[in-house]
Amino acid sequence: PWNSVSNELRDSSFAIAVEELKSARETVAQKYGKTLPVTCIFLETDANAFRQLDTFANAQSDIEVIALNQSFESAIPDIIAQIRSKGRSHFLFLWIDPKGWKGFSMEAIAPLIQLSPCEVLVNFMTGHIQRFIEDERDGVKASFRRLFGDDSYERRIEGLEGRAREDAIVLAYADRIGAVGAYPYWSTALVLQPTRDRTHFHLIYATRDLKGIEVFKDAERKALKLSESVRSDAKRRSRQKATRQMEMFSGNELPDTHHLDSLRRHFESLADHALEALFKDRKEVPYDDAYATALRFPTVQKSFLRKWIDSHGEVLGVGPGKAPKIKNGCVVRLMP
Repeated sequence: PWNSVSNELRDSSFAIAVEELKSARETVAQKYGKTLPVTCIFLETDANAFRQLDTFANAQSDIEVIALNQSFESAIPDIIAQIRSKGRSHFLFLWIDPKGWKGFSMEAIAPLIQLSPCEVLVNFMTGHIQRFIEDERDGVKASFRRLFGDDSYERRIEGLEGRAREDAIVLAYADRIGAVGAYPYWSTALVLQPTRDRTHFHLIYATRDLKGIEVFKDAERKALKLSESVRSDAKRRSRQKATRQMEMFSGNELPDTHHLDSLRRHFESLADHALEALFKDRKEVPYDDAYATALRFPTVQKSFLRKWIDSHGEVLGVGPGKAPKIKNGCVVRLMP
């Protein structure tokens, strides 16, 4: 199961997740002097695979791993009970990583995403969803209404095509996560197919603290930089296989930036329109609101917002020579 080739399952997704959490715990200990308790809950419906997962869970000594032989939706009451048994000592990070768009309806996940404290990361399978979201068959249409929790997405994508349609689908779902879970802040990032200039999936992240958006966007920036060389190498290997001709430069030496540059311009244009709408009837807006509005879009970074503010107005409440920081009470004022 899990495409694992290691007898100890070290290369499985859940084992890698456990190691990453241990690494994060060690970083917190070194940086802040705090030792964090960590609990993981993993789900597996297949009986044979579950036995292996349960063996792995029981073998962990320095981190608590709970394995449940249930589907995600059916396990939600048990997951909530586990979380509540920890009291306020645990912070819930909910990662929803499906194979398609079924099995995590908005109604089912609502009790989970409404927990506090909590942050949510959804692997939104954009490529699959785009293909079927306007399928008129009753079963398919009903499955998407369960995914979004209502039919509001239908109005948002009506008549749209291509990139505009993709953007509307993703933003509609992110809006629903924010509304149902009472998350004032959310952001999106996209992951491209390795050898084609198309979206594979989106990551949708929701938080109740703006600091989370700052960390998420920093991670996105680093990932996009790496993806330029990784995708360039993947494309090069594909060309070499098709032509049987070796090429001189690797992805690190000649990264593929054309499509990402085009995407950045597109999303910065959307951020520009969103900021204009935010200031439509106001001359002053809290810097935090402008930050949250602009950085909802994939690839858009704080540097874009700074340039936008410089060209449209000024930041009030900042001392000489200081750049505005998140949650410092700054206000953005537009100039005539």
